[in-house]
Amino acid sequence: MSSVRDNLFRLLQNRTLFAYRFFRDVNGKPWQVRGYQRESLESNALRKVHCDGRDVGKTSEIEIIACWAMVNCPGKSMLIATQCENHLFPIMNRLARRFETTPEFASGIAELRRSPSYFIRFVNGFTLWGRIAGPRGINFQGMHVDWQIVDEAQEMTETSWGELYQALNGGGKRWVYGVPNGLRNTFYRITFLTDAEQYHWPSYFNPEFTKEKDEELALLYGGRDSPGYVHRVLGLHGEPMNAVFNLDDYLTCVDESLPNHEIRLKGSQIHLELPEPVSKGMYYLGCDLGFSRDPSEFMVYKNDPPYFICVLRVHLENVTYAYQQAVIQELDKIFRFCKIGIDCGNSGRAVAHQLMILGMDWEQRIYAFEFGGMIETGQLSDGTVQRRRTKEWMTELLQRRLAEHTIIFPKNAEREQQYANHTFLLNAQGQYVYSKGNDHIIDADRCALLAWYLDTHAKGEREVRVRPRVWAF
Repeated sequence: MSSVRDNLFRLLQNRTLFAYRFFRDVNGKPWQVRGYQRESLESNALRKVHCDGRDVGKTSEIEIIACWAMVNCPGKSMLIATQCENHLFPIMNRLARRFETTPEFASGIAELRRSPSYFIRFVNGFTLWGRIAGPRGINFQGMHVDWQIVDEAQEMTETSWGELYQALNGGGKRWVYGVPNGLRNTFYRITFLTDAEQYHWPSYFNPEFTKEKDEELALLYGGRDSPGYVHRVLGLHGEPMNAVFNLDDYLTCVDESLPNHEIRLKGSQIHLELPEPVSKGMYYLGCDLGFSRDPSEFMVYKNDPPYFICVLRVHLENVTYAYQQAVIQELDKIFRFCKIGIDCGNSGRAVAHQLMILGMDWEQRIYAFEFGGMIETGQLSDGTVQRRRTKEWMTELLQRRLAEHTIIFPKNAEREQQYANHTFLLNAQGQYVYSKGNDHIIDADRCALLAWYLDTHAKGEREVRVRPRVWAF
């Protein structure tokens, strides 16, 4: 009897054995720790920091630790925190499913809530919270937990960190997991703290990381010396980068009462069924067009001075030029756009040309933007014409709207993640070089806003004083 008790105690105390007993890998076999994972998994440090590449097992470790703590830390509390909902949902959904489908765990659940935030209480008194930071870290206010696990820590804003630090009980643990993004922020600084255990797992530590995978990623990010490859594959901070957008300003511009209308289309059928009738108004369309594997994004905005309100997103995947043209024409039948802004890359140039040859009406309403080109932005008193790089100018217009809180977005996890991740650096010529990759929504927003600006600026639309906004809580 004592040997059974000793084996059970050993199983519960040793996280490697615990994971082997209760977890399965993708092939359905008992989960086995990789060599580079063992020290971190068995750690009992008060402070631990991971600065890693992608796909090395960080999420699996967090899942194992949360389940282990549920069994071994009765009466204690844990918070799993992220900045964006896109990062919180996968890990908390995995945990909820794990607790509910594992008989030994399910019998211990006393309460499980997924809304308005994740909360799981167990009969032994252990509680698990899952929360996003919210604007300026508001969702961490009033919390007091014994163990904090911060995932995708590189995206945490400075104000979110401030609230998070206050939410840890004395003597509590804070474990931080992140992938560098080049920003010299709090995550960057804590990766150099000497009183914290530091771990660095580049993507090639994963035994499933092949030469073919490496070549694919190098091509995707633009070379092995590109910021994307250095950050997401090598797990290194690399060259200093700067955030394009203030994430707190972005979150302030999110109106959760605004319906998040989305249409996702694949294949050859074009069916744009809107969930509600379209009200009268001035509408603008911004398009970032892709081809083959790149997605296409269409953003519809309503101009309701002083606000510029996103009312619809249309997302396309693996579609042809003709299909994208047809979608724009269908949208125009519904909204009758004042102007349409199109990113004039290879796909955009082809679609814009085909629309313009339909007639004078289309030709007058379409702007085809060369992101790398120049654009006139006004005249000085001496008649000198001011010219700016198009992408810089449209980005500045978007930054102004965010700072003024006059652009309104519905709550959308994908948009939030893109705005949080978008960075830039200044090259030797003093030009802005923006990060490439997952920024298709942002580019569509840029196009819609510049189309509005050129249309209303030409008409001499007066500046409208911002009216007070009433927020419901």
